[in-house]
Amino acid sequence: MDELPTPSARPDDSSSADGREHDADLRDAALDTREKAVEARESAQVGRDQENQAIIAAADERDRAADGRDAVADERDRAASLDSFLRDANYSPGHKARMSAGLDRMDSKDDRLSAADDRSNLTRDDVVRPEPEDD
Repeated sequence: MDELPTPSARPDDSSSADGREHDADLRDAALDTREKAVEARESAQVGRDQENQAIIAAADERDRAADGRDAVADERDRAASLDSFLRDANYSPGHKARMSAGLDRMDSKDDRLSAADDRSNLTRDDVVRPEPEDD
């Protein structure tokens, strides 16, 4: 009975083994490349998530500040209205207090609009900030 040649003695085995090793190396390199790409995407997503959380936190802070100014403005307006109604005939101190309260409300409104704009920008893919219009 003829004896089969050992793997090292087969003439075509070395080239096919080298070919399989080469193919395995290519697959490993492709896998490494895909893993690095996935890691980069995940890292970028984490960065975007952190940036979005910072935007939301800043918007929430502006809303809290606006709430505080609104409460103070309401208090001032009420006190000024009562004071001018009950005591002041010329309305000058009451008018000044109401004007301050109105300005506080305008600032609160601006903060609320900015906070809402920041939140809505989070849902857009290409955030383009509008240029302020010159009136």
